[in-house]
Amino acid sequence: MVNSDAKAAIKNLGCRVNQYEAEALEQMFKGAGYQIVDFESDADIYLINSCAVTISAASKSRSLARQAKRRGGEDSIVIMAGCYTQVSPDEVEDVEEVDYLVSTSNKDNLVELINDLKVDGAKGRWLGKRDEYEEIDQFQDFKLVDLNQTTRANLKIQDGCDQFCSYCIIPYARGRIRSRDRKEVIEEFKRLAAQGVKEFVLTGIHLGAYGKDFDGENDYLAELLKELINISGDFRIRLSSIEAGEVTNSMLEIMENSDKICSHLHLPLQSGSDRILEKMNRPYNQQEFLGYIENIKNRVPGIGLTTDVIVGFPGESEADFKETLKVVKIAGFSRLHIFSYSPRPGTPAARMKDDIDGDLKKDRYNRLNQLGAKLAREYRSSLEDNQLEVLFEDNRSDGMITGYTGNYIRVGVEYQEDLVNKLKTVKLLEAEGEEPYPVKIIE
Repeated sequence: MVNSDAKAAIKNLGCRVNQYEAEALEQMFKGAGYQIVDFESDADIYLINSCAVTISAASKSRSLARQAKRRGGEDSIVIMAGCYTQVSPDEVEDVEEVDYLVSTSNKDNLVELINDLKVDGAKGRWLGKRDEYEEIDQFQDFKLVDLNQTTRANLKIQDGCDQFCSYCIIPYARGRIRSRDRKEVIEEFKRLAAQGVKEFVLTGIHLGAYGKDFDGENDYLAELLKELINISGDFRIRLSSIEAGEVTNSMLEIMENSDKICSHLHLPLQSGSDRILEKMNRPYNQQEFLGYIENIKNRVPGIGLTTDVIVGFPGESEADFKETLKVVKIAGFSRLHIFSYSPRPGTPAARMKDDIDGDLKKDRYNRLNQLGAKLAREYRSSLEDNQLEVLFEDNRSDGMITGYTGNYIRVGVEYQEDLVNKLKTVKLLEAEGEEPYPVKIIE
């Protein structure tokens, strides 16, 4: 057993899936008797739930380990878990401040592994076995029981990816696709809804692949949505990032007819050039992607569409970049997340020649960012005087309480305490300037 005064500090890096797992780990430590403290405080155990998407994320994970050991002293235990440990174990082992490493498939029983360590003593630096990604074939038994805050909850329903985009390390870190049992998803959803959660973000490494590892050919994600919207309660559901080609007509029909599904989709584009898309190993071409966008907009008018775009991929010419500008403009995205390409060791793209000059990457980033800002203004302007639903949060800025509309626009009103964690119908008053954009609550 753990002493009642034992302290654990958890630091999370990376995606919504990591966020979900970090919160579940925190609850597991609490259940085992640990006192959870801030990562900047003195602790007995420091856990870093690392990210490996970029070199900078890996560097930050190493830096956090060193800071933790300096803060906690030699008697503290620093543990590195997550994707960085999985894909670059030798690098992590070289960080002397990291006492123990945990692979992806051992993360869900970490507390038990630590307790075994206290009983049996050290047996090397790995807690549990060191796994290769091909062995990660089970959906880990993480569960959220009690949330730190009840405004929004990430709900992990899927893990792993079989797509192997040439720039992405995640399939090597997370393994093949695995889907969470539908009954377990619904059970957790009901439990969190009873606590007052107002927005559920369904998340996964490859969300659109949910259920593809089940038997049959059903549209499992659409079927799950149908069940979730029939659960009683005052809440809404948002889908995290999903491939445009995996948004089915059944899903769009549910979005169109249910006010419990946010009118927003995040659809990663990455490039508008067929040549670059092929080098990236993306599962569509320009024409197909724009066809998906047209179908979505026709089925769900006014939907907010956000995207990811990479500029400066190896070999990207000015003509390739102009194709990206063209596709982004035609798609009419409401928000862009732009990334300048940087090679991730261990991926096929890292071995590609024809790297793009840094100044040219910056120029293309700025040009695309300007287009994105223009499209965002146009989208907001199209919604002026429209009725929108907002989830207000305890997030004050200059005396305002802010929140996101269902179609993912950050808005605000003068702070009122009774608006916290409430879903309200509002009217957008102003589309210009910087967020949060002013709204009027419709009584």
